[in-house]
Amino acid sequence: MRTNALLALVLLVGLSITPGWVNAQTSSDSTAASSAARDPSTAADTPVWLFPVVELNDHLPGWLRIGGEYRNRVEGPSGIGYTGTRDFYLLDRLRMWVNIQPKEWLTFHGEVQDSRIFFNHHIPNGNPYEDSWTLWEGYAKVGSGPGGWVDVLAGRQVLVFGEERVIGPSDWLNVGRTFNVARLDLHHANNRVSVFAASVVPGDSSDLHNALAGNNLYGVYGSFKNVVPKADFEPYVLWRVAPSSSALAETLGRGHLNEVTTGLHWRGTLPADFDYDTEFDGQTGSLGASSIRAWAGYASVGKTFRNVATSPRAFIEGNYASGTKNPVGRDWNTFDQLYPSNHDKYGFEDQIGRRNLEQFRVGAEEDLTKKWKVKQAFEGYWLATSNDNFYASSGAIAIPAHPGASRHVGNELDLVAEYLLNPGLTFGVGYARLFAGQFLNTTTPGHDSSYPYAYFQYNFSKSGFHYPVNGNKNPGIDTSK
Repeated sequence: MRTNALLALVLLVGLSITPGWVNAQTSSDSTAASSAARDPSTAADTPVWLFPVVELNDHLPGWLRIGGEYRNRVEGPSGIGYTGTRDFYLLDRLRMWVNIQPKEWLTFHGEVQDSRIFFNHHIPNGNPYEDSWTLWEGYAKVGSGPGGWVDVLAGRQVLVFGEERVIGPSDWLNVGRTFNVARLDLHHANNRVSVFAASVVPGDSSDLHNALAGNNLYGVYGSFKNVVPKADFEPYVLWRVAPSSSALAETLGRGHLNEVTTGLHWRGTLPADFDYDTEFDGQTGSLGASSIRAWAGYASVGKTFRNVATSPRAFIEGNYASGTKNPVGRDWNTFDQLYPSNHDKYGFEDQIGRRNLEQFRVGAEEDLTKKWKVKQAFEGYWLATSNDNFYASSGAIAIPAHPGASRHVGNELDLVAEYLLNPGLTFGVGYARLFAGQFLNTTTPGHDSSYPYAYFQYNFSKSGFHYPVNGNKNPGIDTSK
């Protein structure tokens, strides 16, 4: 199957190289991909043979670039479902892309993804672990480029905003998330306003993964640098509508959703090597016959100790997402987490969603060497109210409400390490353990949940370059332009 897809990609490249296209090519030195591929800072300790696609791109016309990435991860979770069940399996993911830029103002991007799971016994063969050969991204972009003012994009695309607490690709998952989207970006210098209409692409087994009709997200997201000194200031408004559907945990059994989220993400640096990061969201609207009144907030403060050998950064964080205190009332107070990238933000176990949640977290990050980075964190979880459910990282109900039960879900310890050979090749290991609290002991068999893993990720470009889909941060996407 993979051989067929590789041949298809080569065929697509071959069909693209015609005389008409050659006349339209631009200088290879003028393309972002070419300059990234030739970045001398990434080449000093990297064998040339490790990245043959770089050499291939050097011989292709300047308007044509190909690339991709491969990730392989082994996981051995135990305590699955807070029972004695354990598993051990391999997650395998390949992405391949082609960019065609016949004019400076016109770009066509296509990307396929193949995600597989092997050797599993209890974890299912399906989303979010497996989804074979699907269209991951495919869009056309018309615009004035990084130095201009306007870009217009339509097609299938990853959406990344801010710290991805509201909208992100959830890239740690083996399948991840994309959207069918129409988008207008207004940008100048370090400021950007994005206006978009989107529908999330479901991880089903169909070839093109048609979006669920009526499940739409509309938004205006601003990103402004130095409006507040030494800070990023990001206000946004999101409007979500969705039908009552068994495929949507947010609407199941409740009715049609019509919801407005107003939010602000604000992060920056302070004197004495302190930093801060905050994000607050309020939601109004209706869910069936209920009126929506929900909110969520996050705040973090950190300090880097640069006079210590490993330059450790210590941090403390707090998270809150409201829950419904009266399930039979007319107010719906459960925060809708929308489409976040939850990994790490609510622990490396990935058991917790941003709904009906209180979280307290402390930790530290260190650079052991220029290539080794480590992180340790400890956190506690509570339900915002015991009258609402306990929600999984996906936003679906993990455990139904047990009114009057303890709100303490548990505590988690995270230990992770990453070795960056170069931006194109990364290795990592980690271990996370969620110690069951009184709520889990009451509502489940109460086994602790643990999650050891090890992985490597290989980018076809030694610079780690991936064509940017917007101006926001995302692993594997170059946002320096």
